[in-house]
Amino acid sequence: MLKKAFRSLLAIDDPPERTALAFSVGVFIAFSPLLGLHTILATLLAFLFRFNKVAIYSGTFVNNPFLTLVPIIIASYAVGAFVLGRPLSLPAEGMALLREPHIFRGDYWRQIFLHSWDVLLPFAVGGTALSIVCSIIAYPLTLRLLRARQQRKDEGVTEPEESNEKV
Repeated sequence: MLKKAFRSLLAIDDPPERTALAFSVGVFIAFSPLLGLHTILATLLAFLFRFNKVAIYSGTFVNNPFLTLVPIIIASYAVGAFVLGRPLSLPAEGMALLREPHIFRGDYWRQIFLHSWDVLLPFAVGGTALSIVCSIIAYPLTLRLLRARQQRKDEGVTEPEESNEKV
């Protein structure tokens, strides 16, 4: 699936700079802490800036629930905790609340809300930092690949087509 998405990214006829920009914006979205809104954000930005949808979605789906979601969440929290000078382990008070739930007490929910910031703030800071760094790295790498492909195409070198025939 990833290979097919990458091949379709290489087949886009937009200028390589624009395609690389759309892909890197998608990577920014993929690492952003706005879980659940990635596809909506990619769609809005694609229409707003007239980005190629294949390019922006390819970058956005770097983060997918089956392969990379959990590692990206863990990395986001770890980077955020490091940046904020907090320990990498989850706060003991919050973990105690989860081990002994008292769901019918208002004070319990207030404590859950207060301690959730101990996890959400590092996650948000780390996710934002990873979004910036990964999208900055994605742009030149993607641009280099797209320009190399464009150069091969201009020189008349054809790439082998994938066969869709079933054997």
